[in-house]
Amino acid sequence: MWEKLKGIFITGLLIFIPLSATLLIIYYSISFLEGLFLKTAGKFIGYFPGMGLIFLIAIILLLGVIGRFAFGQKVIEYLENTFRKIPILRTIYEAVKEATKAMLTSEAEKIKGVVLIEYPRKGVYAIGFTTGKSVEEACKAVKKELINVFIPTSPNPTSGIVLLVPKEEVTFLDMSVEDAMKIIISGGFSKL
Repeated sequence: MWEKLKGIFITGLLIFIPLSATLLIIYYSISFLEGLFLKTAGKFIGYFPGMGLIFLIAIILLLGVIGRFAFGQKVIEYLENTFRKIPILRTIYEAVKEATKAMLTSEAEKIKGVVLIEYPRKGVYAIGFTTGKSVEEACKAVKKELINVFIPTSPNPTSGIVLLVPKEEVTFLDMSVEDAMKIIISGGFSKL
């Protein structure tokens, strides 16, 4: 019972921490901009509640436009490289960037397809998901095309193992990600 409660608590934490961190960042960003407008822009163009939110959206859109052009990409690349040189800032920036990518990337982009591989030994098969890009360094080392395959654990598919499997040893299944997840979460008891 304690193990089940522990698993439920950890799942709750995995949901709560990124969600609350995102909300806090948005709240403090808007509060900062509201205060800035109240002190400065309010004297010239007038202030109204919500001006910080409007300005935050405008900044995000402006960064999106700048990021689409070569010059803007160079500026962003320079700033990112600068952040990566500062130890504590590097850790925070990379974590937030990866978390943001994970939240904004659709499931279809994260999980490319459902596959079957022989694992953990020959003659025994596991359902997995192809994920991300191949690890080029590993492909060069073994001189084979490798595919990233995530083998989730049952009944909690948020944990698992990532295997780099030669392409010729991967069987792609004509199955939706949702159906494969049902099988994994139910421990194989799900009817499709």
